[in-house]
Amino acid sequence: MIQRITLEAFTAETVSTYGVVCLDMKEKLDPEAFVKLSERLGKTLPFNLSKYRSVDSPSEITILDNLGDGITAATSSFGEGWHQDSSFLPNPPEYTVLHALDVPSDGGDTFFTDTRLAWERTPEKKRQILRGINLVHSVRDSYRLMPSDVGQTLEALLQTLPKAQHPLVLKHPRGGETLYLSPLYIKGNLYQEQQEIYSEILESVLIDQVTHRWEPGHILAWDNRVVLHAATGYGGKERRHLMRTVVEDIGSL
Repeated sequence: MIQRITLEAFTAETVSTYGVVCLDMKEKLDPEAFVKLSERLGKTLPFNLSKYRSVDSPSEITILDNLGDGITAATSSFGEGWHQDSSFLPNPPEYTVLHALDVPSDGGDTFFTDTRLAWERTPEKKRQILRGINLVHSVRDSYRLMPSDVGQTLEALLQTLPKAQHPLVLKHPRGGETLYLSPLYIKGNLYQEQQEIYSEILESVLIDQVTHRWEPGHILAWDNRVVLHAATGYGGKERRHLMRTVVEDIGSL
């Protein structure tokens, strides 16, 4: 599933075709160069949680650093749980790009699974049912309280958290149908009649999971409309330090 490619082949079409691609840069890019590389896939988008980057980093950069301060870098638990990035937004980013700067000698892997494989195994009768389902995605069950939240009522806080509704089956503009089921952001939002069929298709999707073992210099890019991913939540003492961008697929509009 994770296709190793050359820099010349790093295009939106290639990423969508394979779901996940890996570039081995052999050297670490600075934030500006990483943003420029990400722009080969489309329009890079600013990340709203500005605390997860230093003041001198481009607004499109998110820093993941288990030894960071939790203010200018996301903690080791960032990205745990199977999901498609920012699916709780009305217009979530189509692509994510992640660049490894420092990685531990063991652990800190990332899991991926291609939803198209499960869709190919799904009988047409069940496909018809799945095509009619819309799901609410929200950060309600994965949100971690911040100091600025102190003093708010739970009801008021929940009103501020983003949520969006998306079809379970997407018609991918670059071809075919995919499953947009982001379980991390679906928890607690399923109607009773949706639960059984959702659980069945998710179980089928997770059969095909693969593991990426990071090395310094690796750049992974994936299509959030095609694959689910999950971080392992590395808790060791060695440094796990990565940069992330998210990208809008303007070429398929």
